[in-house]
Amino acid sequence: MSAGGGRFGLDWPGKWEAGLEASLPESCSLELVPERSIRPDQAPHLFLEGDNLHILRLLKKEYAGAIGTIYIDPPYNTGTTMRYFDRFSRRGGSSGLAGGDTGSRRDDSPWLSFLYPRLILARELLREDGALFVSIDDRSIHHLRYLLDEIFGPDNHAGTVVWRKKVVRGRGHRHIIPQTEYVVVYARSLRSLPSFSEPLSPEMIDEYRLSDERGPYKRIPLAKTGTAHSPRPNLVYPIEAPDGTLISCPTHQWRWSKETLMARKSELEFVKNRMGKWVVYTRQRLYPDGSLRRKTPVSFYDRVSTSDGTREFRTLCQGALFDFPKPSRLIKDLLGWVPLPVDSQEPLIVLDFFAGTCPTAQAVLELNQSDNGHRKFIMVQDTPAEGQTDIAALGHKRIQSVLSALKKQNTGQNHHGFDNLAYRTMRLSGP
Repeated sequence: MSAGGGRFGLDWPGKWEAGLEASLPESCSLELVPERSIRPDQAPHLFLEGDNLHILRLLKKEYAGAIGTIYIDPPYNTGTTMRYFDRFSRRGGSSGLAGGDTGSRRDDSPWLSFLYPRLILARELLREDGALFVSIDDRSIHHLRYLLDEIFGPDNHAGTVVWRKKVVRGRGHRHIIPQTEYVVVYARSLRSLPSFSEPLSPEMIDEYRLSDERGPYKRIPLAKTGTAHSPRPNLVYPIEAPDGTLISCPTHQWRWSKETLMARKSELEFVKNRMGKWVVYTRQRLYPDGSLRRKTPVSFYDRVSTSDGTREFRTLCQGALFDFPKPSRLIKDLLGWVPLPVDSQEPLIVLDFFAGTCPTAQAVLELNQSDNGHRKFIMVQDTPAEGQTDIAALGHKRIQSVLSALKKQNTGQNHHGFDNLAYRTMRLSGP
């Protein structure tokens, strides 16, 4: 990390050259692959095959500032040789603290140089109100955060989700048993990023057991719980009960100011407790604006595991093998946090330029099926080198299995002219 010039950041051999990769002119083109497409002439979805750096530079020409959400699961920096890193071979030194003694540390510079231009292009593709989700493990999250802080700005870090990916026993680990990975979330502009939300769980919905002419609700004490951090005199005042008596706040303050209380008096409910004392509640509606209430997501996620991802993949791509595919439920939940455009027919473009076996495509297709959304996916997956597994083919197999299942449900197709069951495949061509 360099600090000599007054700027705190991550530095490594080859960083300058890697940064230039994002701005190079692109001479390649994309050609239709009809045999890997379904109704390509009317398809909203795209599957792009080829080196993702070239493709990102091509996408920039048409989609700069147009992508709503990006989810990526890049190759983790495990120290193993990968085809992705061949172009960023060692440049005579290790990454680490600039000017420091790196000793015999693992060389992280190829991984950093590989990701750097792609993340620069990712930011340029995002809309002003767009979001980037990146899956990563604990070995590389520190480097990833420095990269994203530099590219997006630290103030645009929306949060980090801890994903409990598996429950394992203690075999093979002497110190700490790894059970978690992370999803780092950045905004193009945090000020412009809309609030995230997700559906209530069935248990939460069950709490809305009371009802009146406006529908189900539950009581929330108006008295604020927890510890008082700073005094708020405007939140401490007596409230008149239905019988004319005055109710003092039983805790350090109310949740509402007196002005808010007067404006929302119809939302109050007064109930006597066992001691005969008045307790003031507010009514929280299950359908506050005509639609089901949602909640703000939390930073811990444990609904699915890597085992679920493996089982799902084997079901959809029978006979195929692939290590640790992400469960589509994880990605579906993340994408579901992002609100759809106010205009229900306006598309929201979802990009994954490390598509792998395409769990992101599955998530988009199934989300559209469930809420009639007009999300468009763009999947990018490299073509295989000789002797390597054709991962793109596995992605196509997953997509086609999902489309077949949705077609049987007779849903998801041609909603207001949006054909959710069609996609177009194009392959990188050129020098």
